[in-house]
Amino acid sequence: MRLLLLVLLLCGFTALQAQAITGKITDPGGEPLIGASVLAKGSTSGTVTDLDGNFALTLPANTEFLVVTYTGFTTQEVPVVAGLTNYSITLSESSTVLEQVVVTGYGSTTRRRLTTSIASVGTEAFDNVPITSFENALQGRLPGVTINSNSGTLGAQTSVRVRGVGSINSDNQPLYVVDGVIMESTIEGLALGGPGTNPLVNINPADIASVDVLKDAASAAIYGSRGSNGVIIITTKSGDFNQKAKVSVNSYIGFTNPTNQYELLTGPQYAELWNRAFLAGGGSPTSTDLYANPAEEPDAQWLDLVTQQGQLQETSASVSGGTNTISYFLGGTYRDEDGWVTTTNLKRYSLRLNLEAKLGDKWRAGLNLNPTRTVNNRQNEDNNVASPQTYAALAFPNLNPFDENGNTRGGIIRTSTGRAQFAGNPLINLEGQNISLTTSQVLAKTFLEFNPISSLKIRSEFGTQYLNLTDFQKSSSLTTDGFGSGGTGQAQNQEVLNYTWDNTATYLVDFGRSTLDLLAGFSVQNNVTNTLNVNGNTFADDRLLTLNSAAEITGGGGFNTAYRFVGYLARASYSFDDKLFFNVSARYDGSSRFGRDNLYGLFPAVSAAYDIARDLDTPFSQLKVRASYGLTGNAGIGNFAPAGLVAFGNDYNMIPGFQLNQLENTELTWESARTFDVALDFTLANGFLDGSVGFYNKVSSDLLLDVPQPQTNGISVITSNAGEILNTGIEFNLNFNLVNKPDFQWNFNLNGATLRNEVRDLIDNNGDGEPDDITVTRSLARVGETLGSFFLIPYAGVDPANGDALFINAQGETTAVYPGLDARVIAGNPIPDFSGGFGSNVRFKGFDFSFFFQTSLGHQLYLNEGTFVENNLAATWNQRTTQLDAWTPTNTITNVPEARRRVNGSQASTRYLSDADYLRLRNVQLGYTFKDIGKAGNSARLYVSGANLLTFTDFAGLDPEASGQDVRGFAQGDIFFSRPQTKTVTFGFNLNF
Repeated sequence: MRLLLLVLLLCGFTALQAQAITGKITDPGGEPLIGASVLAKGSTSGTVTDLDGNFALTLPANTEFLVVTYTGFTTQEVPVVAGLTNYSITLSESSTVLEQVVVTGYGSTTRRRLTTSIASVGTEAFDNVPITSFENALQGRLPGVTINSNSGTLGAQTSVRVRGVGSINSDNQPLYVVDGVIMESTIEGLALGGPGTNPLVNINPADIASVDVLKDAASAAIYGSRGSNGVIIITTKSGDFNQKAKVSVNSYIGFTNPTNQYELLTGPQYAELWNRAFLAGGGSPTSTDLYANPAEEPDAQWLDLVTQQGQLQETSASVSGGTNTISYFLGGTYRDEDGWVTTTNLKRYSLRLNLEAKLGDKWRAGLNLNPTRTVNNRQNEDNNVASPQTYAALAFPNLNPFDENGNTRGGIIRTSTGRAQFAGNPLINLEGQNISLTTSQVLAKTFLEFNPISSLKIRSEFGTQYLNLTDFQKSSSLTTDGFGSGGTGQAQNQEVLNYTWDNTATYLVDFGRSTLDLLAGFSVQNNVTNTLNVNGNTFADDRLLTLNSAAEITGGGGFNTAYRFVGYLARASYSFDDKLFFNVSARYDGSSRFGRDNLYGLFPAVSAAYDIARDLDTPFSQLKVRASYGLTGNAGIGNFAPAGLVAFGNDYNMIPGFQLNQLENTELTWESARTFDVALDFTLANGFLDGSVGFYNKVSSDLLLDVPQPQTNGISVITSNAGEILNTGIEFNLNFNLVNKPDFQWNFNLNGATLRNEVRDLIDNNGDGEPDDITVTRSLARVGETLGSFFLIPYAGVDPANGDALFINAQGETTAVYPGLDARVIAGNPIPDFSGGFGSNVRFKGFDFSFFFQTSLGHQLYLNEGTFVENNLAATWNQRTTQLDAWTPTNTITNVPEARRRVNGSQASTRYLSDADYLRLRNVQLGYTFKDIGKAGNSARLYVSGANLLTFTDFAGLDPEASGQDVRGFAQGDIFFSRPQTKTVTFGFNLNF
């Protein structure tokens, strides 16, 4: 009996003993997963897999399950089987929100473990969506990120603002990182007759796998001195190891038109209003001042002559896949687009090769290569009267554009009364101007990675951006720009070489239920820019298009400039039981742009999160509270702002020499932005709803400000650190999975963000004890007000007794006399109080339908063109049809003053300030997919798509989206004939096999 009891006790004791097991973790293709976490459920015993995906673990007594996790894959619980000592486990790629991979800068994590504010968009925003640039696809989709296409011109610059405007004289654009390469996105000096240069147009949307926007300081601090405006990380597509080759083809054609155009007076209407204005203006007009028969005047219809229905076509193809040692992605795209302004055209050629190779068990290497070439044939625009579209709105409509032989008339054209404006006309400018910008760019990156042990990864990455821009303009002798000089020509060439070298080491420590991910490294960026330009005039024939044909070279010049950054970075991320998360990061940056006393700065950040759902019985699979605080910087100034500089030239009687140009400021340092975030992320366990809602408070201080200096020292300004700006708001993002059945899926998404912007402090430069206002034309920076507020004379309408324009003077009195500048008031601001978007996707069997709306609310824009085309004929420009409602003795209740041949209300005032709220249908698409063509997995999809088809707005101008924002400086919202956005309808197909 005792022996039997002893045997039973020994058997029981053995059953309670720890058990040693081994195993291997792979993905669905059989590829080993390195660093996958294996945990004995309910204990602190765990390990991670090695380079071959293998693991070894001693299980505590009575362990029932193994918990296996890996970033981007679904967490799996594997039953422990008695007597089984070796496990083969395959993880499936995650499709849940919580396991989605988010790029964090020098690394990645899952949405479940995220402690910072990062907005992300995947391939769904770019695949099969006909767009010119990737920024267009992001509009309205990322809460807290405002994107405005400043002009409908092909290849025009785009303004991107992450959580408001935080600088007065410095850069407000975010930092762009493409596959780890910091990209130069702001190019100055090349804008001959055009809307500026946008190197981002060279990024092919078809190549993009994801875009992640680092919004708060805790996420952006890893980029240190350039993170205060946010960081946009673009990850391009790649192949997978052990994957059969996948071929994808996407092609579409489309037709474009402007979303809006002004209604202008016809020739007879203009002549009639002209006569009325002359008679009302006083004096004694002669017979040559008036049109004898207004109804018989010609009607040029200039806008119709310089516009057309645009066309576009794009074809892209790619092949991706891999073997057990190499993965690859090879893609190419060709785009050809004729704009709705006649003679404008953009062609883009793009190639991409992404390779990654395993070099034995411990080494990996990779190469990304992306050459592009964009040829943009354009026209003058915006504030250039030689622009065909601008001139078409201004030109006398009662002219005949053609001579008796049907040829376009050039030079100076006169009306039947003998009046003329200036040389050229819209149509001859269109035909006689050749303006082109050719952009050649190569983005390249190579890396080498070494894994000496399973938990340690050492990586060296070198990336470069080579950018060459050639801008050319030739204006014939009959055009506005070329008249009187025998034709003019200009050419500029700019070459940018920008490289980034990053070296990092990551170490993953696993303590069972706890993991610690450590990162350390250093980064170097160097940028060199060379620019040359030359001007000439007097061409023997207008058909000659090269500057060597000019009889006289009238000018030329060039400059070279460079800057460098060096940074030391570190980050530690801790996770406990997948419910408590902590993250600490810091970057120590040095920049050549700052004074020798402040070459370096430290940018730390901390964040934490707690998933309440892991400890409480709730309907949520995640209910995570997160908070963060950190410091980032802004270095968006000139390369030599702190240096004492002299300028060289021959300004004095053609004798070469130099003079003091800039005072030295050795203490100049970064702008800094301190950001506090708190948010709640939630996901219902049934998958019906996921989203987040959060609050942020961002204070930008030590602003890089151009401070006025006494003229006695010969220097007008010096760049100093002064001032403070607050941006604060609430952001939310909601995704509803309304139906999720095999043959029917329907989801709806909604996002938005509020924004309150306030200037908190400015410099007291005049010594009166109060911060000084800063005014730029009609824009104001004043403590307590929104940055860039409109500072205008109040317009009070029309005196019904006599048709006089009325204003409010400094004493608050209504007067017909235009007041002085002391009567200006803050009348609005160009920064939206709210921005966001909503959309839906429906799939039913082979059919798919989607739409997306974007909105911007609570802001105004100033229509500078109003003083030209809504001036009651105070000047000789054509007018909008709104001026037909001008005051007359029988039309006394109106807001349009009497038409007079003298100034009557056309001065700058709130008359030309307009609310710019709008709701725009960004994209709508209907498609049908034919599946399993030829064999399983092959598919073909046909679709029709529309962009910007509907805009709901009361805006008085051409396009409420035209922000008029500068890359640097706070003046914005002041627009002058900015071309409206393009309305597009496209038809296309996708092939996948």
